[in-house]
Amino acid sequence: MKKLLALFVILFMSAVSVEAKPTAEQVRTFFNSYVAAANNFDAQLFQKYYVPSPKIIRVVEKKDGTTQSVVVPLKIYLEEGAKGRKVGKIMGYKNTYTNVKITPAGNDYKVSATRNPSPGGRYPAYFIIGEDSQGHLKIKVESMNTPRQEFLKK
Repeated sequence: MKKLLALFVILFMSAVSVEAKPTAEQVRTFFNSYVAAANNFDAQLFQKYYVPSPKIIRVVEKKDGTTQSVVVPLKIYLEEGAKGRKVGKIMGYKNTYTNVKITPAGNDYKVSATRNPSPGGRYPAYFIIGEDSQGHLKIKVESMNTPRQEFLKK
């Protein structure tokens, strides 16, 4: 009887741990790790921090004061990232994030913040972060405002 009770407790605890959603603090730790890796130009950034097919959005702040959202194709995002790593590392480019807020979004979390790139400026940004199929936290959606007009041609 004791063995059966022990087996039941073990199975129950396993089921509870599988169903446990990550906490906001775990998401904050993951996000801070992502920012550090991005600012250190980690060549494996995409593989370590993103789901295989994330939605990448750039909200272009046009010269007339309006904005236009552009979903950046993954191939272009990866190509631009490879180029940007080289130049950014040489120039010491960094992004810091202020006013970071983490809120539940279904089974995931939304991380909203103000992005402060090292050349200057303050731009809204948000990330949807949740577990992948292996239970690891990953970025599923990334959205950042930018003044870079070239995204309108992508």
